[in-house]
Amino acid sequence: MRFLVRAGILIAQLVVFIALTTAISLGTTYFTAERYPEGATPARLFPVIAVLLETADPPRYELLRWSDITRGDPPPPPRNLRLPQSAGEFEAPAIGAFRPHVRFAARDAADGRQRVELKVAGDDYAIYAAYVTDGDTVAPESFRVWGPSSVLLAVFPAFVLALVLGRLLRRRFLPATGGRP
Repeated sequence: MRFLVRAGILIAQLVVFIALTTAISLGTTYFTAERYPEGATPARLFPVIAVLLETADPPRYELLRWSDITRGDPPPPPRNLRLPQSAGEFEAPAIGAFRPHVRFAARDAADGRQRVELKVAGDDYAIYAAYVTDGDTVAPESFRVWGPSSVLLAVFPAFVLALVLGRLLRRRFLPATGGRP
């Protein structure tokens, strides 16, 4: 019976360690996200989704970076930054051996603009961004990156908390013995 209790405690520690590592790494990136005031210039990697105008049904989406939107030379192809669907996903063209998967959600704001939240997931990282668009211009709101470094920062506190949990569970469920026979 003592073996089963010890095994259960180890499994509980492992589950708590994994859950805490995930929660702490995602929470860290959420609370340290770049938030932009009106008129601010976002990070160079800030992603934006556009719809090419020559395609009607189904819409063909394109993943752009901030520099693609602000660059004036050469002129961009005709595209609309207002998304026709409230949610969707697509795979962006490959960049070398890397093929990003894009998921977005868009909802209309009270002032006639559209708020877009998107996630660009790669092999080992994810970029989260939010912006507001009127179809021609973009006002960035937030930008964050989750990746291996986020997980690495979360491992130590999760490990310590899982050890503390294990100690508390052992104290509660394993009676202290006077000595080993």
